[in-house]
Amino acid sequence: MVTFTEEWLQLEQSLGARPLLQGSAREIRDQFNSLMTLLAANRAPAGPKVLTVDMTIEGVKCRVYSPISQKESHPVGVYTHGGGFICGDLDSEDTLCRAISHAVDCIIISVDYRLGPEYKLPVMLEDTLAVYQWAWDNASQLKGDQDAFFSIGGSAGGGLALAVANHYAQQPDTDKYIKGVVALVPLTLHWDNVPAEFQEDYRSYVENATDVPIIDGSSMRTFYEAVDADPNDARIFTALSPYHRNFPPTYICTCEADPLRDDGTVMKKALRKAGVPTKLTTYPNLPHYFWIFPDLQATGKFVNDVISGVKWVISQSATCE
Repeated sequence: MVTFTEEWLQLEQSLGARPLLQGSAREIRDQFNSLMTLLAANRAPAGPKVLTVDMTIEGVKCRVYSPISQKESHPVGVYTHGGGFICGDLDSEDTLCRAISHAVDCIIISVDYRLGPEYKLPVMLEDTLAVYQWAWDNASQLKGDQDAFFSIGGSAGGGLALAVANHYAQQPDTDKYIKGVVALVPLTLHWDNVPAEFQEDYRSYVENATDVPIIDGSSMRTFYEAVDADPNDARIFTALSPYHRNFPPTYICTCEADPLRDDGTVMKKALRKAGVPTKLTTYPNLPHYFWIFPDLQATGKFVNDVISGVKWVISQSATCE
């Protein structure tokens, strides 16, 4: 039986219910939007001062966060938000993008990729790759450093961050384009296609199928069905990729009370087996994406951990050069 931290249980009590996205794809989107509206109403004014510009890159809406710095060039992270491929936008993870840009002194480009059920996979990846490649090609225009590009994202967006690495891992000059990945509670496998080598470690879809907050097994099924996810598609489910040895240094975080927990666990195992520098942070007794609630003490720790994770992948790329 899943147990939760005392402060999480107190949060649920203050909300009057356990928050859970459930129902059809459109019902989940409505619930997500209502939750974001509630959180925005209680959110403190915008955090660290960074410069933000909303723009369209290769037909995709984006928000560019730039640190207030005198440096000629900065590391660049292309950020893909969570939401099961059917929810989320440029505002839903604005606070985290600001914090990373400020604390790491880097540029963050948040991608408003097209969503299901109106669009199907791999459209979300195609949008992300188009933005990533444009940003790399035009790094000087952004005051970005082509030698310090990384992908970053959470949940479905964490899966996309790994998918960007997988895309470039298939090219002979992999190291040229991507130096690191930061994958926050990412999806990396479909439960209908778990290779034998991972089956012993892949238990969270059973252990956290019910009685967990934010998302459960039913939520995940709705997400995948809404975008026609193919369990065999290694472009999206990157634990299946045969190119792990070409992945850059990767930072992963997981939550114990999360159906996606072991997606991160097996990805760490696969990358380490391939010789890729990999770090994993796990949050015991906490659910998927708990950090959307800013008043939790655990949220502050999470943000600091992510900042450290970004700095780590950037430092690893510098060490490898």
